This record gives sequence, structure tokens and C-alpha cells, in this order.
Amino acid sequence: MVTGLLLTACKENYEPPVIKTNPYLLVVDGFINNSADTTSIYLSRTRKLSDGATNSPEIHAQLTLEDASGAILYYFQEKDNGNYIVPGISLDVNRTYKLRINTADGKHYASDEIQVKQTPPIDSVSWERQDNGLTIFVNTHDPQNNTRYYRWEYTNTWEYYSRYYSGFKYENHDVIPRRPDEDVYKCWTTRNSTDLQLGSSAKLSEDVIHKSPIRFIPVNAIELSGIYSILVRQYAITKEGYEYFQNLKKITEQLGSIFDAQPSQLTGNIHLTDDPTEPVLGFVTASSVEIKRIFIRHEEVVPWYYALQCEDPFIVPLDSLEDYFGTGVYIPTSQYSPRGIIEGYYAGTDGCVDCTSHGGTNVKPDFWP
Repeated sequence: MVTGLLLTACKENYEPPVIKTNPYLLVVDGFINNSADTTSIYLSRTRKLSDGATNSPEIHAQLTLEDASGAILYYFQEKDNGNYIVPGISLDVNRTYKLRINTADGKHYASDEIQVKQTPPIDSVSWERQDNGLTIFVNTHDPQNNTRYYRWEYTNTWEYYSRYYSGFKYENHDVIPRRPDEDVYKCWTTRNSTDLQLGSSAKLSEDVIHKSPIRFIPVNAIELSGIYSILVRQYAITKEGYEYFQNLKKITEQLGSIFDAQPSQLTGNIHLTDDPTEPVLGFVTASSVEIKRIFIRHEEVVPWYYALQCEDPFIVPLDSLEDYFGTGVYIPTSQYSPRGIIEGYYAGTDGCVDCTSHGGTNVKPDFWP
């Protein structure tokens, strides 16, 4: 979540002195999921500006979660580069816990005492159509007034279509019919949120979040050219965590996504026990997670116009199949048989015929209506 450190001023990059002294600070990204679902913590190191903005994963570390007495409750498994998981965690919301990290270079890190929050259910996920697009909102409340600070993430999935249908493919120097599982007319794309979505009812008499915007879709965007789905995940966080993420949000709104380099030092609730003066980036929270999914159909938001800009299909004669289809730039769509015999095939560019060329998959999601 928190990556390299960067400040742009007078068209010159500025590296804070702490980064010049130690440019490879530990970054801890993740939260403790108090449920049967998997908890995932991603570890990485910041990089110098001269190295580029991409962080490098921290591999072969050992992560444990312990209670207030120091007893180890869970050991994390290293799943892949920098990613450490526990299949399921069950914690007492009336107790505090500590995350410990021992890196391969022999350094020892520990979190502050982590309070476990119980997340209230999402009341609803709603949306409103405006002239310039569509805004999605989340609504929730805590009747006990115990939450007050919230964070949201989401996963969007949308169905979209290519401009032209292709019933054929070019394989082994020949045009052959596509099988049903090879259809490239309809696809689905899934993307996770990359921005910080926060909300607070701290200034209200009741712990109510009403129509907090979490996603805006510009008018005529591809997301609503067919069916669109958003799965919202809600987390209760502490005041300290909220303040940390608010600060991070302000910074990243100036630079781009939360994975871009950061312009100032952000110190969270993880510390190097061998040297408390060395900054560690990241803030680990613990809570249960509440989710809610909605679907929005194209016909609910019309007028909404999305169409690929494509040239009309053209005819490729039989003696030129390899020249056009062998490169993969063009794809056969249908037969050309004006006198009852095949004399060629209509062709279109891959971007207008093959929906997977836009980054999606032709495999229908299990949850799709």
C-alpha cells in the first residue's frame, strides 16, 4: 500500500534525508482478517528514486501473530514473493494482539498492540445516474455507536462485447469453426480498487454512514456497456488507523494510485525493535469483513453509448489466408460464399473481433447472473 518516497517541487525530485540514509525501508501492507477467510500481509522494500518507483518484495521473512502475553497464536506461510498468509484467524475483540516480523537479514519488527474491531453489516450499496456518469455509494450504521471509522475496498467485474462476432479461427494454416468454449464475442473483466475509500461518523451523534461515494464511472465507459457488478468489502478501523490512511489518501491523490511513490515519510504502527528510530511504512489493522454485491444492467442507465471504433470487415480470398490470418492481426469472422461455395472469409482486426485482446476473459464468472 505504501511504497517509495517522492516529492515533486520546482520540477525537481526531492528525496527526504531518511531515504538517502536508508533507501530500503520495510513496507507492510495488509490487515488481519478476523474470520475464516485468508489473512494476507505483503512485505516489500522502498527503492531510491534512481532505482524507479516499483518496490521490491521482501522474501523469506517469518511472520507471527501473538497475544498480549507473548504466546504465538498463528504462523504465516510464505505464499509467493513478499506475500504471507494465514488461512483463517479467530481473535477475541476484547483483547489486543501483536504482529511480529523477522526478516531474512536478521532484523526484528513488531507492531503496536492491535485492537480487533467488529465490523457492522453493510446496509446497502446504491447508485445514482448523473449526466456525466454514475456514482456508487455505500450505506452502513452501527447501532452501538462503536465503529465510527470505516474503510472500503471493492472488486468490479463487467461484461462487454467485441464489435464483430467470429465463428471461425485460423489454426494450422486453415480456417476452422470455433468451439463454444472458444467464443471471443463476450468477455468479463475484473479489477480491484486501487484508491483509498474512507468514512467517519465521528462528528455525528449517531454512527451512520449515508451515501458515501466509493466509485465513479464516467458516462459511456465500457463498464456499463453490458452488465456491471461491484463487490464492496467493509472494514471497521481504529481512529489511529483512520488518521494514517487519511494522510496517505491526501498524499496519493496528489501523485496517483496508492502504489505510486510517496512524497513524505509515513510512519505507521510497525517498528524496528532493534532500532526504533528507523521508519517502517504501513499500518496493520484487525477486524471482521462485511461484503455486499450488486449488479447494474446497461438498460438501467440508458442513454449510455459505448462502441469500439472499428473498420468494416473485409474479404480475404482463399489464396491469401496465411498473409492476413497468419500474423494474428486479423481474425476470420464469417464465410464469404456469394455463389454457394466458400470463396474467402470476412476479416476484422483482433481488437474488434477478439474481446480477450482487451484484457478480459471469455470464462463466465461463477456468480454471474
